Amino acid sequence: PFDNFFDQGFPFNFFFNGQPSIPKSPAPKGKKEIGGGTGFVINKNQGLIMTNRHVVEDTEADYTVLTNDGRKFDAKVVARDAVNDLALVQIQNHSLPGVIFGDSDGIAIGQTVIAIGNALGEYRNTVTKGVISGIGRNVVAGDGRGSSESLEGVFQTDAAINKGNSGGPLLNLKGEVIGINSAVAEQAQNIGFAILINKAKKDIKQVKEIGKIVYPFLGVRYILITSEIQEEKKLPVD
Repeated sequence: PFDNFFDQGFPFNFFFNGQPSIPKSPAPKGKKEIGGGTGFVINKNQGLIMTNRHVVEDTEADYTVLTNDGRKFDAKVVARDAVNDLALVQIQNHSLPGVIFGDSDGIAIGQTVIAIGNALGEYRNTVTKGVISGIGRNVVAGDGRGSSESLEGVFQTDAAINKGNSGGPLLNLKGEVIGINSAVAEQAQNIGFAILINKAKKDIKQVKEIGKIVYPFLGVRYILITSEIQEEKKLPVD
């Protein structure tokens, strides 16, 4: 239950389209739709679509992209960002128009923004308007099922965002994408959070160049300096 999850210290929630229902009778054979999110085409020549990682984190599930005109395309998750809540999905159709990227570094508090998404997993292409309420927020968001994730340096906006909006674009008045809607404070009024598009640009570049998203990692270990270590390493201290 969400109430218990909030008690564990996670006041922000990802935008899942509800939870999988528990059948009262034996589950029917075949596949069943259990959730929905949002994405946007970033490169029509490659059929690449940006969304949130938590929308497509189930590695056993099959994913389908539904367009506003009712078409359906089988989708393959080509990369999941291990640090940011971002993922790239690919479809074989290369004719869908792509978005235009803006510069999230130049966004100011009070600037008008527009959010577009698949509200509640039912009302596709829902558009809401608001402003940038905060910049550089750090929040811990939970999925309502015991998992949580830290989102660092995100935008806060009062544009109405609902479950199902995860992975949808946050745009400026030029129609440029400046953020990816990712989380909402369910116990508040109009407090949503979006990952900066400039972070997503790095992921997109890596996928195009090397086919995956990677991060440099520096491993560090330490040992106590004993007399034996001092002698072995010829250290001036013991």
